[in-house]
Amino acid sequence: SAVCQYYRQYFLSQGFVEIHSPKITPGVSEGGAQVFRFSYFGNPACLAQSPQLFKQMGVLSDLFKVFEIGPVFRAENANTNRHLCEFVGLDFEMEIKEHYHEVLDVLGNLFVYIFANIEKNHTHELNAIRHQFPFEPLKY
Repeated sequence: SAVCQYYRQYFLSQGFVEIHSPKITPGVSEGGAQVFRFSYFGNPACLAQSPQLFKQMGVLSDLFKVFEIGPVFRAENANTNRHLCEFVGLDFEMEIKEHYHEVLDVLGNLFVYIFANIEKNHTHELNAIRHQFPFEPLKY
């Protein structure tokens, strides 16, 4: 939950707008992933695979910078620890004014913000993890 908290704080501090896209959709929102299909009040529906379409709609409707933290559903028929049918996605979309480096700058600053806050505010949790899975401090 700390990662989501710092993710939200960072994007709000950068002027992004948090959106909450629908999770029940009338059809497939993007290709490449299987969907959970069901009947919704007698109409065909799917669980959302991604907020991608809604993020793009937000950017194109003059919000310019949007993000979402929410559930994502993928109907992958796999029973391994590498296939998740449901997870919490951390997504963002932004207008690029001149160069894709604008996105790289946002991503770099986002990770520094999250890592610095976890290191500063969650030493107890990091030490518990380090006790079971030894690791060296992250350098960035």
